[in-house]
Amino acid sequence: KQFIFQSISLSSAFKIVLGKPALKSAVKSGTSAVKVSWSKVQGASGYEVYRSTGKTWTKVGTTKSTSFTDKKVKKGTTYSYKVRAYTAKKTYSGYSKTLKVKR
Repeated sequence: KQFIFQSISLSSAFKIVLGKPALKSAVKSGTSAVKVSWSKVQGASGYEVYRSTGKTWTKVGTTKSTSFTDKKVKKGTTYSYKVRAYTAKKTYSGYSKTLKVKR
């Protein structure tokens, strides 16, 4: 068998595939925040946290930790959260499942 590699860099041929973070909880924190936590992903350099109140998702922060406190929430509003991991070279995992919490 003959193998032909055309215009493929070594780094793209051996990309690290990250697993999806598993959301553990999204709960009220203090008087005006929501704390989101998830499982650690092997090989991840950090995590991006996204929030939604409807159909549009907004990135609300990045962290190297496995939790994030969202301090820009309004009382009486229901929020959905999802997280994705990334590597130092900005390779991204898929998104976690979503969790809802009413602030």
